[in-house]
Amino acid sequence: MSATQEHQVSRACCPNRDSGHVGNRCRDAVSCGQGLRLVANCLVGLALGAAVTAFAGGWQASSELTWHANVTNGEREEDKLAALQWSSDAGREFQHNLGRWHRLRLITRARIEVWPRFEGLDVLAPGVVGTWEFKPGVGHYRPVFAAEVEGEGVAAWERERSGWGGSGRLLVRQRVGSAWLLTGGHEWARFDARDHAFDSTGNEWFGRVDWAPSDRWRFALDGWERVGTVISYSAPPRDDLEAIGKPITYVDTFEQAVPWIAYYFTARTQSVALEGSYMMGRAALTLRYEYRHTKHAGPGYKNHLTTLGYFMPF
Repeated sequence: MSATQEHQVSRACCPNRDSGHVGNRCRDAVSCGQGLRLVANCLVGLALGAAVTAFAGGWQASSELTWHANVTNGEREEDKLAALQWSSDAGREFQHNLGRWHRLRLITRARIEVWPRFEGLDVLAPGVVGTWEFKPGVGHYRPVFAAEVEGEGVAAWERERSGWGGSGRLLVRQRVGSAWLLTGGHEWARFDARDHAFDSTGNEWFGRVDWAPSDRWRFALDGWERVGTVISYSAPPRDDLEAIGKPITYVDTFEQAVPWIAYYFTARTQSVALEGSYMMGRAALTLRYEYRHTKHAGPGYKNHLTTLGYFMPF
């Protein structure tokens, strides 16, 4: 499993910027969403087929159920909505050794996100990850330095939040004894959406400590700090936002009686997570709890995420 994980909440809208409001979802968004469901079903079928037919190594798949206590990133109590998210990821890894101490990795993959309560947040995102690793020496206790680049295209149920994303990471891994693994690094990320109101940029420092007390059990502690764009959603009216000239967009993503306001700002998010895994051969069943606290000039917001996941390489 990757030493770092993306922890962004998907965002969606289908705005009519001329009228300043949104009624029902536009026809293009509905057509896109129907196609997304079809492609997502095909993706699951292909992933299952790959699991059966791939006799050589290199395939991997994961599936997660996550409960978000504040999927709207609401800064007011009345704006906080909870929701369940199902996500799945399937891909294949290729490796090539470059000399004695260098190795290249390439992962082609596709992920889907399904939100039973808010279908407007559903996405399908094929992507590719390239990694160069440098290990100066031999043995389990030598450090490993890595540089990663990642790109993906996002097809969303609500077409205005579809777009292209990319990121770059520098990280180092170090084993301490036979039971401990330390990982740390830095990431830069950007997402360009069809509607610029849903663009996102950010950079973060992250660290992770893994402990394996036995062959069956794994435990991990994650921590990271991100500075970048975040988007919050709020029920109108918000005269305070208009008074300070905050750019706003109206969305019907959350299917409320009236369109909600989406507004973005630059903030600092600090997160910590505790994770436990039970190993079943090469597969892993994982339970994870994550706490996030986002701060900026305004009140900020908090979120709690609880995830049950399953990971299987083939």
